[in-house]
Amino acid sequence: MDRLSVGDVRLARIHEMVDTSFTPTAFFPDYDAATFESHLERLAPLHYDVSGGSLILSVHSWLVRTAWHTVLIDTCVGNDKDRLPRAHWHRLETPFLERLREAGAEPEDIDYVMCTHMHADHVGWNTMLSDGRWIPTFPNARYLFGRIEYEHWLDHPASSPLRRNAFEDSVLPIVAAHQAEMIEDGHQLDDDFTVQLAPGHTPGNLSIFLTSAGAEAVFVGDTIHHPVQIYEPAWSTFACTDPIAAVASRRRVLEHCAERSSLMLPAHFRPPHAGHVRPKGDGFTFEWLSS
Repeated sequence: MDRLSVGDVRLARIHEMVDTSFTPTAFFPDYDAATFESHLERLAPLHYDVSGGSLILSVHSWLVRTAWHTVLIDTCVGNDKDRLPRAHWHRLETPFLERLREAGAEPEDIDYVMCTHMHADHVGWNTMLSDGRWIPTFPNARYLFGRIEYEHWLDHPASSPLRRNAFEDSVLPIVAAHQAEMIEDGHQLDDDFTVQLAPGHTPGNLSIFLTSAGAEAVFVGDTIHHPVQIYEPAWSTFACTDPIAAVASRRRVLEHCAERSSLMLPAHFRPPHAGHVRPKGDGFTFEWLSS
């Protein structure tokens, strides 16, 4: 499911890497072994490695072609970046741009880059290394950054070197190049995209709603990291700045997708990467998109 359509809009998934470095115990502070076990049939083997005891997460971008523009949503980890102590993200050398070209887009073709938030695995390909400097990877693009998100990390530099480095090498150079546009809750792009604030994972975390020809898709970023959170929406991650607000944002987007039968596209789901939320009792279940 690397290519799909939403109404008249075409989407292509641009793969960067698969991450198996997190255990559910470390990833979810509210993890309960019996509860996780009850969902295992729906999680293994694509989303949980039973033998290794690790979550399986995809790191990818979505290339979106509308009638007006070519848009890239979230830009993964990036190459050559200092991402210690997360060694599996450190100084990557992946063929991400070659995969973008295989999907039919050159870096110069990207009109807009939209980042759901500013964690290191969502802003990395904003920039690339050239003659020792970080320059915009997409020279003709406007980069749409949530104002709340940007101002938070500007005013409260992260204590984590990984997050601090990501802001300095993948966000600030875009601002310096005058390619950044700070957007607010409710921002609209063309007739297709609407951005809504979904705080909790980060203070300015965003959901991006795409509508076309009566169909809707929602790019939820890290509001929902892993499929288990559909069944257990009260489970926030260790990376959430406000776990309680993250739960509220997660329930809100799950309810919206269930009510509207919207296609949900999280940033880190393994194949088939997307699907539809369905109500089940007091909670939710997930219907994966079929090929």
